Amino acid sequence: MPWININQDKNTLLIDFPAISKILGKDVKLLVGALRLLLLPLLTNRAEADCNELRKFCCGDGKLAANYWVGDRVAVVEAQLGNLRRGQIPCAVDRRRMPPLARYEDYGLVRVAEGRVHVDMGKLLRYPLFRMAKKVVDSLGFCGARDVASFATCAGLPEAAAVDAIVLLRLLFPNLLEVHNAVSFNELLARWGVGRAVPADLLWEEARKFVRRGFVLPSLRSLPRTVRVVRSQAARYSIPALLAHADFKDAVVADVGSGFGTKGAASLRWGAKYAVLLDVDVEVLKSRGNGLLIDKIVADAHMLPLRTKSIDVAVFWNVLNFLARPHEAVEEIRRVTRREVVFSTYNAGSGRYIAFREFISIASRWGVPKVVKRLGNTQFQAVVKIHED
Repeated sequence: MPWININQDKNTLLIDFPAISKILGKDVKLLVGALRLLLLPLLTNRAEADCNELRKFCCGDGKLAANYWVGDRVAVVEAQLGNLRRGQIPCAVDRRRMPPLARYEDYGLVRVAEGRVHVDMGKLLRYPLFRMAKKVVDSLGFCGARDVASFATCAGLPEAAAVDAIVLLRLLFPNLLEVHNAVSFNELLARWGVGRAVPADLLWEEARKFVRRGFVLPSLRSLPRTVRVVRSQAARYSIPALLAHADFKDAVVADVGSGFGTKGAASLRWGAKYAVLLDVDVEVLKSRGNGLLIDKIVADAHMLPLRTKSIDVAVFWNVLNFLARPHEAVEEIRRVTRREVVFSTYNAGSGRYIAFREFISIASRWGVPKVVKRLGNTQFQAVVKIHED
C-alpha cells in the first residue's frame, strides 16, 4: 500500500500522510459519496456518523448536490438519499458497497462498526481542506450571511481557501448553507441537469467562479438551536416601523407564523379590533400571555384554518424563507385576506434565498405594494393592498 511504510526494526506501520493527502485530494475532486460520512462529524461535533444523521444535512426538497459517477466525472443529483442511478445521493455504512470507506479505515481515519462510522478527528483535521471546512462550519453561526470575501475575513481564512471549503460543503451538504450570485447555487447545478455526468474539473472550476463572487447564506435548520433562540428572543421585542403604514383600523388581523406574536399584538395599538396568532410551535405560543382581543391557534401556514376572506390584514413576517412549500402559503394568504398584507422576507440564516425581484413578484400576486423597504440583500419589507376580486 503506497500510504503505509513498514518499519522492520520496530515491527510497526507508519502512516504516510502526504500520500494519503493525495488520495483524499482525488476523492474530494471526484466528490465520492463516502466523503459525506467522513466529514459529517465536522458538522455535528460528534466523532461518528450514519446515514440517518447524514439526511439532516444532505437532503431537502428541491435541493441539488453532486456525487462521483465514473472515471473523472461527477453527476448532479437530487438531495435525497437513494440510488445514484436514479439521480440520488448514495449512502451505506458498508465497506463493500462504499469502497472508499475501506480505504479510510485502512488509513486509520475511520472505524466502521455496528452500522456507524467512527471518525478519528485528529487525523482528519491534518488534511488542510478539511481544517478549512471545519472553520467555515464553526463560523456560520457568528459570521452569518455575508459576501464570500467578507465571510472569509470574519472566519479568519484566506479567501481562496474559504471558496474551496464552501464549494465542498455546498456540494456535499446542501442543507448546511446556500450561496447566491444573481441565482442560487442550486440553480447553477440545475443548469447541468439532474443525472448528467460532468467532468469533475469543469464542475469545480464553475463552482469556484460562482462562489468567489457569491453571498453565503447559512441554513437556519442546520445551525445549533441556540442560534435560533437568540434570533427568536430578539424578534420577541421587535416592532418594525413599517407596521405603522398598514391599515389596521377596525381590522381583524392574522399574524401567520407569529412566533411570540409581537407584531400581531402590536396591531391593536394602531386600531385593530382583534388579532389571531397562528404558529406551528405550541411552546412559543404558550409563552405569549392571553388577552381579551388576542386568540392563539396552532396552525400551519400551508393550510390556514380560516375562512376565505375572513381576515382584514395578514402579517406574514420573516416566514416564507423557512417553509417547505412556500407557494402554498402564498396562496393561503391570498385566499384568507381581504384588505392588506404586511410582508417581510429575511435571507440571513435562512434555508432559502429570496431575491428582491422574487419578493416583488410575490407581493404583486396579492395586490399593489403601497410601501416597500429594502435592507440591502438581507431583508425586504412591504405593505401590500389586496386586489379587489
